[in-house]
Amino acid sequence: MGAAVPEPSGEEEKRAGFVLDTSAVMRLLLDEPGAEEVERILEGDELVLLPFMTLMEVQYVLLRKLAPARVDQLLTTLRASPAQVVESDPTWGKMAAQVKKRGGLSLADAWMAALALLRGATLLHRDPEFRGVPGLSGLWVGPPSRSR
Repeated sequence: MGAAVPEPSGEEEKRAGFVLDTSAVMRLLLDEPGAEEVERILEGDELVLLPFMTLMEVQYVLLRKLAPARVDQLLTTLRASPAQVVESDPTWGKMAAQVKKRGGLSLADAWMAALALLRGATLLHRDPEFRGVPGLSGLWVGPPSRSR
C-alpha cells in the first residue's frame, strides 16, 4: 500500500470501487460490529481507496484512546491492507470545496465524499450526515444506528 493513487484514466475511471471513511476504518481496526463487512470488501476484487484525510483522522482518534505503540501497530496493519492511499490533488480539492459549501459535513467528511463522487465509488461509513450529499453512493457498515 502506501503509494499514492494517480489521477484515474481510461479503464480505472470506469471502475467503481469503495472509499473508506474513518468510521469504517475504526470498525475494522478496533474489531467493532461491521469489521467483517469492511474486511470482506478489502479482500474483494474492487479497488478500495484510503483518503489521506482518513489516515490522519484515524491516527488522531486512536491517539486519544490508545497508547502510541498500539496506534503504531494498528496503522501498520492498515497500511498493509489492500487499500490504496490517495493523496490530495487540485481536482479533488475543488470537489471537496463544492461538497463542503453545501454544509452539513465536517471538512474531513467533505474530502471523503468528494473522492467517492469523483471516482464513482461507494463510501463505506457510519455517519448519517452523508445521506444529505446529492449523488453519493454510501454503504452503512455495522448494525443500524438509532439515529439512522
